[in-house]
Amino acid sequence: MAFTYFLPDENGNKTEHGTTSNAVIIIGANGSGKSKLGAWIEQQDMEQIHRIGAQRNLNFQENIPLKNYSQAEDFVFYGTDEESGKRGKGYRWEWGKYTTKLVDDFDNVLAALIALKNNDNEKFVNECKAAPTREERPDPPFTSIDKLTQIWNAIFPQRKLRVEDAKFLAFLTRDDSEIQYNSNQMSDGERAVLYLAAQVLCVPANKTLIIDEPEVHLHRSIMNRLWSALESYRPDCLFIYITHDTQFAAAHGQSDKVWIKEFDGTHWKLEIIDDHELPEELLFDILGSRKNVLFVEGERNSYDTQLYSILYPSYYVIACGSCTQVISRTKAFRNSPSLHHCQVFGIID
Repeated sequence: MAFTYFLPDENGNKTEHGTTSNAVIIIGANGSGKSKLGAWIEQQDMEQIHRIGAQRNLNFQENIPLKNYSQAEDFVFYGTDEESGKRGKGYRWEWGKYTTKLVDDFDNVLAALIALKNNDNEKFVNECKAAPTREERPDPPFTSIDKLTQIWNAIFPQRKLRVEDAKFLAFLTRDDSEIQYNSNQMSDGERAVLYLAAQVLCVPANKTLIIDEPEVHLHRSIMNRLWSALESYRPDCLFIYITHDTQFAAAHGQSDKVWIKEFDGTHWKLEIIDDHELPEELLFDILGSRKNVLFVEGERNSYDTQLYSILYPSYYVIACGSCTQVISRTKAFRNSPSLHHCQVFGIID
């Protein structure tokens, strides 16, 4: 499936890009204007793009206030169901607070999932009633709540999620027994998984999803599994991740990678990275450091590395292990077109 997305050029003009992967990684250092870039991309097509901001409230009520899906969808997508507040998503982003507004929509997101499940179940019941014979009745639907619980249970195998009477309950399995705990007792990581998965699953078909800081409140051991699962459940959507996490970026091997080189407060300098022969995590580390690079022998926390970091404070010192690795990486990265902004050296003692 082919997707298109927009990025600004150095003059702020909209340029169109295409990809056959349903994930794009935008990576940059702190202060590089990542969140503002996400807001800029969303503003190019407010009706097609749904952005999950980095400032998000992860608290939700024990009893979710129910809504029909069209109303819940409006509250998730626009922050309101009133037409005056929906224009330009003014209410959702508090009329201009695109990167600073604390989004408080957890209840609405969960209500949208419940509404989707109810719609699927109602359609199933009607089809069963209309079937001429019992043998011609359709199979039960795999609802949005089924998808959510399947994702949760795969990520937290010792903690099961159940939805009962508009309540989202977790159960800790221990010694063949279950200990129930409610929303107020969930950890930050559990609530983050629930929120992000629910956001992705309740969004209408064929949208572009911008996720600002997908790593927030998530341990690295579950982060990649979560987003990989959500991408597989929503192959109709394009995921645009905005992050500074080099390991997360490197784990998306087949995705488009965009590096934010500079930001002057108004305009960005961006570069699409295409260096698949290089170790991606190391490449992103170097890109994010904004320093010249010095490869040395030894391990990351060895005395050699610490000494060279003191002797060469203006360089990003990277331990490679053996002298052979120093030589090979120095050669490879000197020939990398993505690193024309910095010089790369190696020291063998």
